[in-house]
Amino acid sequence: MKGVEYFMKLPDQLKDIVYRLLQEPTLDNFRNFLKGQTGEHNSIDFKEKWIEPTKLVKEMLAIANSGGGIIIFGVKEKEDKSFSYDGIEEIVDKAKISNDIKNYISTELKYEVYDFVYDSSEYEKLQNHKYQMMVIKDCPRFIPFMSMKESTNLKKNRIYIRRGTSCEEATSEEITDIIKRRMNAEYPDSGKTLNLDEHLEQLKTLYSKISPTNEYYQGGIGNSLLKLTEVIKAVSAGEWISEDNPLYPEEDYEEFIARMIDEKKWKIERELDLI
Repeated sequence: MKGVEYFMKLPDQLKDIVYRLLQEPTLDNFRNFLKGQTGEHNSIDFKEKWIEPTKLVKEMLAIANSGGGIIIFGVKEKEDKSFSYDGIEEIVDKAKISNDIKNYISTELKYEVYDFVYDSSEYEKLQNHKYQMMVIKDCPRFIPFMSMKESTNLKKNRIYIRRGTSCEEATSEEITDIIKRRMNAEYPDSGKTLNLDEHLEQLKTLYSKISPTNEYYQGGIGNSLLKLTEVIKAVSAGEWISEDNPLYPEEDYEEFIARMIDEKKWKIERELDLI
């Protein structure tokens, strides 16, 4: 999930927690996410268990059209806004999830499913429980997403959005906002769509503007006098300090490229109905 951007709007107290969870969907980060919850939002939904496929599709379409978000299975929000963490009976196979919904959604609607199984006593309320999390990515270049088939719970070619904690058909004003967001994604301020090579070249330039390490001489001379400190390093008995730059992205340029290759392979496999 590293490097993924989301349009989702979250309360300030949740932004860092959700960001860490999306970057590293570990048991610890998922637990911290649950502990920090204040209730359902436009971008976060809780389900006591997995729901009927077409109902799930409606949720996914609404969230995708609203900037992306998260659905947690195994957690129930009570009427008093407290939560029960009873979990789900069994982890649902990802291939089954894909097969259940693939005829209703575009392959451009991207999502991932993560499993969380707690069997350690340190997790208290979560001990011996199982949970799954579906992350619906923000793909503004392809919105609005609509159901490709009709069902009891879905109307074909209707645009659904998240409004508060419910999934509703979009109003004309909301559809206009969706189209504007797509246009902004398709045509950046330069007035033209960048091709892949142009995007990568810009990204490479940005990476070149930040160093993965901070290097300085123990005497307090910073990077602004780097050439001079190199001389000092050679002639002085003092200590040369090299530290990781906390502002440097967790994912370097080549790691990003490798992940994009995996993403593209995953998309091709979906197109071929291999997953």
